[in-house]
Amino acid sequence: MFEPIKEYFEGFGYVADGEVCDIDLYMEKEGSSVSVELKQSLDFKAVVQAALRQKVSDTVFIGIFRPKDLFSKSFQNKIYLLKRLGIGLIVVSKRTLDIEIVSEPIVSELSKYQISNKDKRFNLSEEFQRRKIKNNVGGVHRTKLMTEYRENALLVLSALDSLGGTGKGSDVAKASGVSKATTILRDNFYGWFVKVDKGIYSISKEGKNALKEYADTIAKLKAR
Repeated sequence: MFEPIKEYFEGFGYVADGEVCDIDLYMEKEGSSVSVELKQSLDFKAVVQAALRQKVSDTVFIGIFRPKDLFSKSFQNKIYLLKRLGIGLIVVSKRTLDIEIVSEPIVSELSKYQISNKDKRFNLSEEFQRRKIKNNVGGVHRTKLMTEYRENALLVLSALDSLGGTGKGSDVAKASGVSKATTILRDNFYGWFVKVDKGIYSISKEGKNALKEYADTIAKLKAR
């Protein structure tokens, strides 16, 4: 990919050469310098190396062959990081050797993304504020996270148990303090409930197991 990228910039009047002080492709034009790091893939090592080049070059690009997952969410997240760092990205077609500037080497201000994601920011804060207890451990995978919905479902389960294991949705709502108790019973997201008649529910085998598994959590929820 060295030659097509070199020729591209030469077309704009840059004087370029390879392996200048370990920089894969270095060029200058009217006192302005550009460095391009040529990599097989866009990984963390490539980003770090490009960031270090910013110490000695006015503009820095990473050059890679066009990946198949260019428009995937995971790759777009990588491009977001490059934009925040002000590192450009050039992709080269393996078949035609055509090049494309996917991302310009300009720092994108964080406020721009915060404005465009204001709904997600609001939902994040809402979920945090609505949780009654905060017992989740960060960075742990394949574990059951305690969301606001799970907290309410546990309160509903506990209330149904206190009613003898069977009851009306309205009675469960009153006993649990969860206004959407009937909806939680009906949706049965965790498989804890069984509908025995219109508006009447009982606890399933899974629900009984959940009462034991989450006994400490239920006690904390009820204490709040």
